[in-house]
Amino acid sequence: MIKKLLLVFIVSISLYAGKCFSILTQTGLFTPVYPFNFKQNLNYVESQCDLFDERIVWENNLSYVGCYKNFEDANYTLHHLKFNFLTPKIVEHNATLKDQYVIFPNSSTVKPKNLNYILNKYKPENIVNKFPKKIYGNGIDYLKLSKINFLPRVNLYEFYKFYRKNNFSTKVLVLYNGVYSIDYLYKKINNPSILKKIDEKTYVLKRPLYISPTASLVVDNNILLLETDPKPIFIMYHGNLYAKNSKFIAWDIKYNKFSKRRNLKTNQILLAGVQKPRPYFIGLAGSKTYFLNNLFKGLGFYSISATNGVSQIYFPRDFVTNEFNLYTYLNSKGRPLGVYIGNTFTQNMIGYYSTDSNRNILIGNLMYENVIDNISIANNSKNILIARNITANAKLSHGIVFSTGVKNSTIAQNITIGNNNSGIMIYNLSNHNFVFDNLSALNGKMGLSLQESDDSLVLNNKIIGNQVDGVLIRNALKVTLKDNIISYNEKNGIEVLTKNIKLFTVFASPFGYHRATSAQLFENEITNNMLYAITVKNNAALKLKGNKVINKYYSPYGAELNIFTADIQKQNGRFTLYGIGNPFLILKGFSGRMSMKTAKQAKKIFIDASCSNDFVSSMLAKLYYNKYKNPLLSKRVLIRGISLIHPDDMDAFGYYKFIYAKSKNDYIEGLSYIAQSVIFGNINAANEILQLKYFIPVNRKDINNAFKLALDRLKHYKLISTNENSKCSLTNKQKSIIETAWKTFTFNVENSNVKDYFHYCKLISKNYTIFTPDVIAKIKYAIKRKNELKFYNYRKHRHLAKKLLENAPAGCYKAYARIERLNNTLKQYYQTEKPRILKTIDPYIEDYLKMINEYRLNKISKRKIYELMQEN
Repeated sequence: MIKKLLLVFIVSISLYAGKCFSILTQTGLFTPVYPFNFKQNLNYVESQCDLFDERIVWENNLSYVGCYKNFEDANYTLHHLKFNFLTPKIVEHNATLKDQYVIFPNSSTVKPKNLNYILNKYKPENIVNKFPKKIYGNGIDYLKLSKINFLPRVNLYEFYKFYRKNNFSTKVLVLYNGVYSIDYLYKKINNPSILKKIDEKTYVLKRPLYISPTASLVVDNNILLLETDPKPIFIMYHGNLYAKNSKFIAWDIKYNKFSKRRNLKTNQILLAGVQKPRPYFIGLAGSKTYFLNNLFKGLGFYSISATNGVSQIYFPRDFVTNEFNLYTYLNSKGRPLGVYIGNTFTQNMIGYYSTDSNRNILIGNLMYENVIDNISIANNSKNILIARNITANAKLSHGIVFSTGVKNSTIAQNITIGNNNSGIMIYNLSNHNFVFDNLSALNGKMGLSLQESDDSLVLNNKIIGNQVDGVLIRNALKVTLKDNIISYNEKNGIEVLTKNIKLFTVFASPFGYHRATSAQLFENEITNNMLYAITVKNNAALKLKGNKVINKYYSPYGAELNIFTADIQKQNGRFTLYGIGNPFLILKGFSGRMSMKTAKQAKKIFIDASCSNDFVSSMLAKLYYNKYKNPLLSKRVLIRGISLIHPDDMDAFGYYKFIYAKSKNDYIEGLSYIAQSVIFGNINAANEILQLKYFIPVNRKDINNAFKLALDRLKHYKLISTNENSKCSLTNKQKSIIETAWKTFTFNVENSNVKDYFHYCKLISKNYTIFTPDVIAKIKYAIKRKNELKFYNYRKHRHLAKKLLENAPAGCYKAYARIERLNNTLKQYYQTEKPRILKTIDPYIEDYLKMINEYRLNKISKRKIYELMQEN
């Protein structure tokens, strides 16, 4: 049974396969589909010197159209689709990832949004009204970092290791049951070794801070210096954090100045475990963050979790590793809310980072000179609004990035300039997004890059003077570009391509992608780009209509689009180039979530299971609760586990009960099962009991009453309260185990000279730590694997480069020389055009600053923008 249960949590990823009806047709110039990428074609000449840009080459000029469930649908398409079929026939076949299909340049389904209606809700005066008016509370406590069960251990580990190494105190300041200001907190604590007052506005925070779900912290018109040297601290919260007109600065206590970040080599920046910890903010599940007109400077360091600076993280409730416990109970409060209006983020590891977020808002912020990205939204986030921000001079990577499943989100009316990589990057299955009216200029690579992400609407943007392409569209379907100005980019205005991605790159390892690309370009102004205005590679599909295309130095149309130049001009710019590819998604990994099919299999296991099967039930219960949406089944499997005397299931059932608790008695009953777990020897549960006052309305008296309730049950050989139903009857052996546990616990309490059960929990958990050798080993392994992957990819890239160069055809070195000369020429053109680029950008900057400054109390001057451009 245990083996069978484990199989539930192993999801095998299989390639798309299944029978369907398709139209099999010839493809070529008559279609038009670019013909020279087929191996059978006599005119096909593969570029043998394009060593690091592996092309997709199909086997023949026969391709499928569509993949339909029945013959009738395929037949209807054949007779109604306006497509030049040649000797077509409808065939039934097994669809696989090796097949080649005709790719049509379909339009995006994303609809433009009414931004003004949304933005008006977030004017600074409206955000101020969200701030609490009353300050109160006495819930101030100190907790050893090594005993904190309710925070991500990977986030705590770097601090724990550093504190232990340097013999620093590991106490964390905890706020609960109240609303606190910095001055109120200072007076309550009255200890300058924790919170030191410098003047009426300025304080130094010298201990890590945690804000519980029952607490809020208000920082208003303060300077909060966050100790970085010698002892770094952090701020994490499940509660609420309100900050306005304040500064949060990484601080060197010894020298009384800003703590500069140690210089790292580029190949070390993204290595975990090599950087000294620095202060950071993390808003966790259920938290609310309202930041208005603040400065965040010098925060964050790179590790294996969100230690980047100012972050919000949420771990999905259906993660299979989550059981019912204190951590996941808190995580059940839902995604964190974040509203960031008119702040400044500079010299942080990442300006702002979020994962699995929903409906977070960033408006009017100035983000510049952050180490990796200025704004990074990741991992299945949705409904995000990034509007009217300035993102400049990200040192390593992008201005604004959506990565890994970010959906239904908007990037609008931002200025993104001078970033080392792309101004705006959307990649790795980030679908259904709206990119509207941004100025993306002078970035080190692309102005806008859409990679391995479908269904984007790119409308009315100004993409000017970027140092590679204006817009790159790669392995993405249903992309629409309309009414954009794309000018003076160093290479191509727009590049549309399909590409085999080799996983030897250091920074990119997508979960999956299409071997197909399609885009529509309507009514764009694509002028004065250095190489081509529009280029298409590797059988990508493209539809053109109403574009203004002017090129100064080279042909307006490049690569596979070049041979159709006469047709495009003859049709006044209206042209459709059909593509070849495979539209099915290649999956490259396990996302960590349960499929519905797996959940149904888990239900079968429960049905098959009897009271004689001995396995822990809490993980199945969590799966039923979250994925299968069946709380009753979840409850049944937990009760079954309790009937088999599993302390973990007793503990889990207590947190399950908390979810539905409506009264003090409900909480005490749930608490009695956690207490019962302690009686059966669960030291982890004893440690959690001491912390529950931070999260639920219970006190020491309630905890003692919960123990009495649990002991009374056990005294009568009951593991479950009478109002619950257990179908597993107790054997004499199990009754003997219950009696022994009851007597042993009672004896130990009576002989421990403690006041009550609460203090007994303190006694037995005195040496408890979350950082057991096993946990430390797992964290170290995770760090090692993350770093090894980067080192492996880096070494593999260098080895492959060397091998390819050694085996390259003789003429390739001449080809490389020509390419190098071309690149040098393009750079010269770019420098020649630099004054015109700046002149073109200038009026847009004024217009965007007017919009951005509506959401800033500290207005940004045009001079500041030019200073940032000058630094770049």
